Amino acid sequence: MSYKSDFGNDTGWSAVDTNIKLDTAAGKKFRDYLKTHSVKTIIRYYASTNRPKTLSAIEARVISEDGFNLLPVFQDRNRLPADFGPVNGRNNARSAMAFAAEIGQPPGTTILFAADADFSTAETNSFILPYFEEVKNTIGGAFRIGAYGSGLVLQNLLDEELIEVPWISMSRAFRGTKEFFYGSNWAFRQVPPDRTHAETNITHDVNVLKWTPADIGVFRLSGAAIVAGMAADPHDAVLGGSHTEAAPAATAAVNAYATTEGVNFRASPDGQIIRELTICQPLNDLGPSSVDGWRNVQVDGQDGFVFGKYVRQPLAPEIEALLRSVVFEWVRFDKGQAHEATDPFYRHVGEMWASIGLTYDGRSLYPNGEEVPWSAAFISFVVRRAHAAYANFKFDQSHSKFSHDAIQAKILGRMNRPFWGYRRTEKKPELGDIIHRNRGPGTFTYDYAENHSEFKSHSDIVVEVTSHVARVIGGNVGDTVSMRDINSAGDNIQEYVLDVNGFIAEGQRVIALLKNRAKDVS
Repeated sequence: MSYKSDFGNDTGWSAVDTNIKLDTAAGKKFRDYLKTHSVKTIIRYYASTNRPKTLSAIEARVISEDGFNLLPVFQDRNRLPADFGPVNGRNNARSAMAFAAEIGQPPGTTILFAADADFSTAETNSFILPYFEEVKNTIGGAFRIGAYGSGLVLQNLLDEELIEVPWISMSRAFRGTKEFFYGSNWAFRQVPPDRTHAETNITHDVNVLKWTPADIGVFRLSGAAIVAGMAADPHDAVLGGSHTEAAPAATAAVNAYATTEGVNFRASPDGQIIRELTICQPLNDLGPSSVDGWRNVQVDGQDGFVFGKYVRQPLAPEIEALLRSVVFEWVRFDKGQAHEATDPFYRHVGEMWASIGLTYDGRSLYPNGEEVPWSAAFISFVVRRAHAAYANFKFDQSHSKFSHDAIQAKILGRMNRPFWGYRRTEKKPELGDIIHRNRGPGTFTYDYAENHSEFKSHSDIVVEVTSHVARVIGGNVGDTVSMRDINSAGDNIQEYVLDVNGFIAEGQRVIALLKNRAKDVS
């Protein structure tokens, strides 16, 4: 697909921005229309004075009580270089904070500031950066700061650590926007063209979210209560909002699972093989057999026997949900036999990219002809699909981003994160954990990942642990979803050797072990 068609792809838009007040009869009809499109986030305006487009406290309450998240953007006169600079930054930040206080916007949520023109590098350095420096100094950590603008402006603001939440404007011809759009740093993007709701004549723009609403920093008012950082439905930010095939729900009456791939399900202990079971296959354990070591189990309503060491008890529902999601995808890719570029598998890869707001699929190539790697999109996809407890995972196209976030979460004690990142010597791998390792010639370490969020790496999800090894499933492994991939040295890099104490042994290029703590998320 071309850049124009990629940029204009609005599939799964889940937020709108509008300068029209929505606490009116027409606004009610428009809000009802948004609900039919599963929209959860409405972006409205702050300004230097109360103007027709400015969000009021009453409107904020009406929108919130109707079930929508709010996200404010300050835009007054923000199209010329002279509209920026340090004095305007200070004044606009003060105005935005005054409106936030009037609305009741909770601290720690996001206020965006617009830079709505195709500013050059010189203009960005001379006017835009000083403006945002004063915005940051004035707000002083009371709110998160975001920006709306071109790729060039947003990248410079991120590089200078002046904003946290980058919002791409709909003007795809602006400087740096193409590169930024195809990069991994944006939070959400405005999709051209402007739209008008026929029934109410309300003009608006639609937006595709890559980050979750919680990570963007939305809020909602409800009666006297303020709810910040709405995590809500983890599919809020999913491009397309759903998948062509859903991961299976927990099976009723299941009280056990197969521990490994290819377990023999037999008619009697050591008897005729009825079938081979898939790893994590749900079982109904009926108790021990009369033959030592065997257990009587029921699979899909059929009675039989499995050797006891290959039967495990259920884990926390959140972990079982992730394992189902991972194994389901592996089975969907014919247990590693399917190829990313063939039909329908390239479209399945497209769903993974869609879950983080990007428009690639299994056939996608970069302009230089290299294949677009989708292994991190796979992790984001299966984690997002698994359970609401994973809503605050750092969904991204780079493994390093969510590993860095997990390590920081552990260090800072962020209780809302479903994974904490540990050194391989600190924790033992268990089912549902993620092992993060170097890719290619990389030699990155835990300490490096603690302080950097952008570097080449790979990760997989642990689906089996024995006394000797931890086995994993990953995406884009041999151009498919696989449990096994042989590297140039002949090593099976989807299997990690454990030491005598059960920790990942050294020499396997592991950066971090992301421990699954979804059941303890608060």
